[in-house]
Amino acid sequence: MFRPVWIVVVAGVVSIADARPQREQANNMPRGFTWPPSKTMTEAAKACEAKLDELGVTWHVAKREGHIVDAITLPDSQIGGITYTNVYDKRAVVMDCQLVLALATFAPHLYELGVREVRVGSVYRWSKVRAFGKTKDMLSRHALGLAMDVVSFVDDTGREAIVAKDYKQDDELLLSIEREINDSGTFRVVLTPKNDPISHHDHFHIEANPDYSEPVRDKPSS
Repeated sequence: MFRPVWIVVVAGVVSIADARPQREQANNMPRGFTWPPSKTMTEAAKACEAKLDELGVTWHVAKREGHIVDAITLPDSQIGGITYTNVYDKRAVVMDCQLVLALATFAPHLYELGVREVRVGSVYRWSKVRAFGKTKDMLSRHALGLAMDVVSFVDDTGREAIVAKDYKQDDELLLSIEREINDSGTFRVVLTPKNDPISHHDHFHIEANPDYSEPVRDKPSS
């Protein structure tokens, strides 16, 4: 009997996980996530913004939607020399800072592969998880601004590799991007037409994976 799986990347380790919700992860939220945001989450947002400044990413504060902890936009739509274009909406893409940081961390890999533009289908939307043609009773990370659906990539020659059309033709750019994402350990989940040919047949779905857990404090010595 076929059992669907997801490729899960945590702390740089790639593992195969059962795609069906597990009891301890049934809410699909990042570790330590609460709503409204806790003090730890607010501090993580400030640290994320500082890191973007260090990396030279230009960003603006955006209006919070859904459960986005730290909503930002990119005024020049650029991360690491790569342009992010919203293909279905002319408005600027609103993301959580943690997703932007993950994209900025991964940008050198994309740039080296020749990618110069990422065409985005959606980031924020209030929705539940959908996988293998079924909607799960848990909130999607799109509702947190931590997930991005990419419909195509444009390389340095101007060629557009379209996931819906070219992935099934074993397009080398798309396959190389998929391998780099899986190997990088930067993202929590990567869903593609390969590991979810029903609900993700026409895009790559990637998720940032912040950890909002309270830091472990040393116990005072007796």
